[in-house]
Amino acid sequence: MIRILGIGGGSGLPVLLRGLRQLAQAGGAGQPEIGISALVCITDNGGSSGLLREELRIPAVGDLRNCLVALAGRPSPLVDLFQHRFRSSNGLDGHSLGNLIVAGLCQTTGSLHQALSVASQLLDTGGRVLAVSDRPLVLCAELADGAVARGERQIASAGLPIRRLWLEPEQFQVSQEALEAVAGADTIVLGPGSLYTSILPNLLPPAMAAAIRKSPALKMYVCNLMTQAGETRGFTAADHLRVVESYLGAGVIDVCLLNSTPIGGRQQHEYFQAGARVVPSDAEEIAGMGAVPVSADLIDSDEPRVRHDALKLARLVVSLTQGALRARDIVCGQGLIAA
Repeated sequence: MIRILGIGGGSGLPVLLRGLRQLAQAGGAGQPEIGISALVCITDNGGSSGLLREELRIPAVGDLRNCLVALAGRPSPLVDLFQHRFRSSNGLDGHSLGNLIVAGLCQTTGSLHQALSVASQLLDTGGRVLAVSDRPLVLCAELADGAVARGERQIASAGLPIRRLWLEPEQFQVSQEALEAVAGADTIVLGPGSLYTSILPNLLPPAMAAAIRKSPALKMYVCNLMTQAGETRGFTAADHLRVVESYLGAGVIDVCLLNSTPIGGRQQHEYFQAGARVVPSDAEEIAGMGAVPVSADLIDSDEPRVRHDALKLARLVVSLTQGALRARDIVCGQGLIAA
């Protein structure tokens, strides 16, 4: 079995998880058994997640719900219900039923960890969904003008470059299960997803960053396809990687996955209006930083918006993982012979 841990949130991480789940279900000759885990951001303070965390004093559950559904694999009425969003003039307006279920499980089981375990059983997920903590956490940022923004939505809407991030409260218990998932992974994949508000929040606890640095796993960063207004305006791929390494340490990321397929003008149009642009793939600069740039066709050509293709991305991650494990076995074998 190869064990793959995805880290992130938003709409990006579920793409990777869905692809890995499809590969795991398909099986077939030469296809390894895949153990899938996801460490998911819990700092969203907008929409249904934000309302529930404010009312119930629980971590944000929306990104967790999306990852649970991605790992559920085959469609079912229950999966559809998890994604159902109420439209009404009462207090349920805008709430996702899955968010309400996970929030209810938090109350009945007494912890987010147990709630995710029960939700995984309900959906028959093909992997584990984890959070960095059972506590509600607030993502904070110092902006380029020195101002402080508290909350994901406030950070993204400020429209200023971000100097640094931190979590409040600063002292909290990091999930032991999440640390064990890092320690046991063969590959750790960061992204795709919003750099500052989906990926980095998971790396902010010192214990988590230290665990990732210490892990012998192959460490990949999946670079975003488009820049994001309010977070990464004007960034190249190397700029994204540089920010990740500012929290993990230089040289920690082994591989940077880049898209090699041109993105059509029609797909770009909506993003241009929002101030987003295609992320330049400056592979030589990435290589100079010590990471191996791997360029491949990663675009979902059937998707009207600019999105990674779930199966293309998953196949590449699995292939690179297998190659790294074979190389490790060869090195270990040579070491035994030399001994």
